[in-house]
Amino acid sequence: ALDAALAAQPASAALRLMKADFLQQDGDIAGALALYDALYTQDSDSVVLANNLASILATYHGDDAASLDRAYAISRRLRGVEIPAVQDTYGWIEFLRGNAEESLPYLEAAAKGLPDDPFVQVHLGLAYAKLAQVSAARKQLTRALEMAGSSPLPQFQQAREALAALPGAGQ
Repeated sequence: ALDAALAAQPASAALRLMKADFLQQDGDIAGALALYDALYTQDSDSVVLANNLASILATYHGDDAASLDRAYAISRRLRGVEIPAVQDTYGWIEFLRGNAEESLPYLEAAAKGLPDDPFVQVHLGLAYAKLAQVSAARKQLTRALEMAGSSPLPQFQQAREALAALPGAGQ
């Protein structure tokens, strides 16, 4: 139905945004990124588009310096937005840039606002771990992994490794 609607209205930003969301959910990250990028180029004032583009860049290309720099450039204007998903994006980008302390208030607010999102909970747990807040990190990472179950996604594997590396793990 969405493809038929897009065939009839190929310039519809709303339909293209829905398509990008579906592509991302289906694991077609390159396709989603291309659509978000095109939409953001047309409307760089949109908080939703800025958040989605910065988030996908940080989540799937955060180990690439150029992509992370671009994600940061896009997300800087999101800094004061008090929407949990946006706070998570901004905080996670700051964390990936090595600014765990700067990321913490954003990630805490995001985790509070999105208590059932395991990705958001992992981000906060990793920030606590990086800042050597062992008890908080253990609690947060354990909670996130309970929500994630046996998911093999790399974010949860990273959380498992961080939890195992905490002082006192396995005692």
